[in-house]
Amino acid sequence: MPLASPAGPLEVFTVSELNRQARRLLESRFTPVWLEGEISNFKHHTSGHMYFALKDDRAQVAAVMFASTNRALGFSPSDGQKVLARGNITLYEARGQFQLVVQNLYPSGAGELWLAYEALKGKLQAEGLFDGDRKTPLPAFPRRIGVITSPTGAAVQDIINIIARRAPHMTLVVRPTLMQGKGAKEDIVAAVRAFDAYGKVDLVILARGGGSLEDLWPFNEEEVARAVAACRIPTLSAVGHETDLTICDLVADVRAPTPSAAAELAAGEREGYLQILDERTETMERIILRRLDQWRRQLAGLQSRYAFRQPAVHIGQQKEQLDRQTIRLQRAMRQLVGQKTQILRVVAARLSALSPESVLQRGYALVTDGKTGQLVTRRGQLQVGQPLNLRFKDGSAGAEVTQLEGN
Repeated sequence: MPLASPAGPLEVFTVSELNRQARRLLESRFTPVWLEGEISNFKHHTSGHMYFALKDDRAQVAAVMFASTNRALGFSPSDGQKVLARGNITLYEARGQFQLVVQNLYPSGAGELWLAYEALKGKLQAEGLFDGDRKTPLPAFPRRIGVITSPTGAAVQDIINIIARRAPHMTLVVRPTLMQGKGAKEDIVAAVRAFDAYGKVDLVILARGGGSLEDLWPFNEEEVARAVAACRIPTLSAVGHETDLTICDLVADVRAPTPSAAAELAAGEREGYLQILDERTETMERIILRRLDQWRRQLAGLQSRYAFRQPAVHIGQQKEQLDRQTIRLQRAMRQLVGQKTQILRVVAARLSALSPESVLQRGYALVTDGKTGQLVTRRGQLQVGQPLNLRFKDGSAGAEVTQLEGN
């Protein structure tokens, strides 16, 4: 409020007004900042919020990481730990306390990787490699799918099982590839370029399970990103879990949250094929019926002419000829519709015969590992004492391996 003085009016703030304006000034002046320091006075409140200070050898700043943000932390912060924090500068008005509201927090080593990730992400985004208009839609009905993944990981088994169940007509071409560690970057680039040069697959899937930032780092390398972006075959990236987002995911034509989801996207629905057959049969029927209707209208027009009203005999002959043609066309239409219907039934029967459910109906059983749920297809996967799950057409049962025979 203004007060009078010999020098003129004075503007006097209340404490809350001063703190409010100071907070607004701080938040408008500083965009999110990266701050490196050592944690001290760490407290994880019962509300879920984390309160601590970040300090170096000369100063410290108060920091808070709210529960809604810190739930995704991949480590447990503690006093004395050196970290890299990203957040917004603000002022807690009630106490007049200058503080950092942390959005991202990493141990010092992982933080450096994250900075490299952000730098490459900004560079490639500026070049337009993430733009939707440069990406290719996935093929509606792929026949051959290339898979870049580890030959021993769960990802390749998930993809094989889902494709076998939902799209047994598809062929998978698996290129065993290093997914992490030394040499992984070079091997992934070589695999992408090999499929691009091969050119005989309709889609390329890059798949691996979840892991730490370090484990997934080959998919954040610039060489991998550029190889995927340059691939002429549509690419589907399924790296890590749903919460993981790699540079490879951003440059690929489509990103799937998991390898299983990638297989689901690639396979489509069996019913989709049957629906296409139904739609085409109905289209042919409509075309034939439309043509018959056109001919009937033409006949009606000819019958109304004077020349055809006089020679009744000629008209009768033409009518009989038209009736015969109509009968032949109707017969041909029924025959054509019958042929297409038979084809549809054969295709549906083949698809049904390939279904695992049909195999179970014939008295077979599916054997899976009782612990991992992995399908058991050979003796080499079994060990004495191993629990098994047997799935029959009307239910399932548990079992245990007590003896092994054969090689």
